[in-house]
Amino acid sequence: MELCRPPLGFLDPSCLPSLRDDVDDLEDLGFPPPPSPFFSAILAAFQPTVCDDAEEAWRCHINQLVTDSDGSCAVYTFHVFSSLFQNIQTKFCSLTSDAAGYLGDGLRGIGSKFVRSSDMLTTCSDCPTLYVDADTIISYGLLEKMKFSVLELQEYLDTYNNREEAAVSWLRNCKDTFPRCPGDGVITCQPGDSEEKQMESLAQLELCQRLYKLHFQLLLLFQSYCKLIGQVHAVSAVPELLNMSRELSDLKTSLRAAEAAVASNLEHTHMAHTQTQASAALPSFSSSEAAVQAILECLNNQEFSKAIRYIHECRRLWPNGVFGGGSESEVQTLLNVYFRHQTLGQTGTIALVGSRQDLSLICSKLLELNGEIRDMIRRAQGYRVVNTYLPDSSASGTSL
Repeated sequence: MELCRPPLGFLDPSCLPSLRDDVDDLEDLGFPPPPSPFFSAILAAFQPTVCDDAEEAWRCHINQLVTDSDGSCAVYTFHVFSSLFQNIQTKFCSLTSDAAGYLGDGLRGIGSKFVRSSDMLTTCSDCPTLYVDADTIISYGLLEKMKFSVLELQEYLDTYNNREEAAVSWLRNCKDTFPRCPGDGVITCQPGDSEEKQMESLAQLELCQRLYKLHFQLLLLFQSYCKLIGQVHAVSAVPELLNMSRELSDLKTSLRAAEAAVASNLEHTHMAHTQTQASAALPSFSSSEAAVQAILECLNNQEFSKAIRYIHECRRLWPNGVFGGGSESEVQTLLNVYFRHQTLGQTGTIALVGSRQDLSLICSKLLELNGEIRDMIRRAQGYRVVNTYLPDSSASGTSL
């Protein structure tokens, strides 16, 4: 299948300075080779703090952002949070699926509604990333606004983490107290049920309440991030700024297709030894500088699958270095490398990759789901066991 090819012809590694002769002379004298000025600039331009854990990377970033005075840290805010949000979504979907599996067909099939809510949240909230240079952040007075918005974003994140832990712990307690067996009947929450069945259904209702709060908090977290995006992206209307949004969006489309092809070995489906040969064909880079130049050459030649494989190899050779960590997608790394390379020595460049979608539909669906949960709980409150079983709302963080 023909991939969408962005116009990358002007990205020419042959223009990079060659210092090989000078390096050889210094090596003959016993001096270590100096870093290439080009590569030093690249490192300074696109090397945020890299951690294997996305949450730790975000915490480190916030600590650095507080003392940032020139925008050199602020430029990575969207890059780091985007990786974190993808990590959050993965765990969010796993938790929702686990809870829905435990609920089964009980409570009028509310578990399946949570799954649909989860699917909608993850489909519609494809986390956008904003690329901008530090000079633009300073010139347009965005740094302090970003700091304030990031602290506000962190409050939403802290609340989300608390609600996630509340849902996880309640689900674990439900499984321990009321283990589900293959032959169990559907939990109906009816007045005629035995006291044990009523207690089980009430425990499930509390689980639903906590899941709903978690779903809604994820929506609020994403809205807060979109607000931050909007504050900075507003300057893109300034005529003097170069907007690379379309260019990077096209590149992302091509890289994602290449990433999927590499993951499923679509390019090497003939025979097993063909795959072995392809793996062996990966170059053994002499230095990270050589690797960066090779990756840029791949992008220039529109060899996107090769660029993805090079990133894999570079992360193996230089873990948690300039080529990103395990918590960051290869596409994200390549987009960052490309943007920082294109804007070296330039100012006034911005790019938004991914759209800020209308979240009103998700919000209305979640409110509808919450209405069903509240209706079930109100009916359950008439049962004799409700006052002895349901935890105090102030202690559980649940408002009925």
